[in-house]
Amino acid sequence: MRNEGIRRSPVKDAFRICIPMAAGDSAGRMSWDETAVLVGVAGAAPYFGLVPGRIVVGPDGSNVWDTNGKGQFYLVGERMEEVRGVIDGMMQHKTSL
Repeated sequence: MRNEGIRRSPVKDAFRICIPMAAGDSAGRMSWDETAVLVGVAGAAPYFGLVPGRIVVGPDGSNVWDTNGKGQFYLVGERMEEVRGVIDGMMQHKTSL
């Protein structure tokens, strides 16, 4: 979401600098970083379910999910439109500096 009214934002500046807009990104660019931060700060519930297991990386760089493994989880989105609104609201939050 573009908001030209946001100025002097380290979040906006970081995305502008680190993720150059290629022609294929003209409508925006997907990123899962914000989802990781949301879950890290607020927890998975109520927006996501967790699937336990462990990722196994092969010698060729391929990977598979081992449902018998332990120690890792992946997220299953349950309320994605709501999540989008929460993340957009947080990223556009303005503070007086």
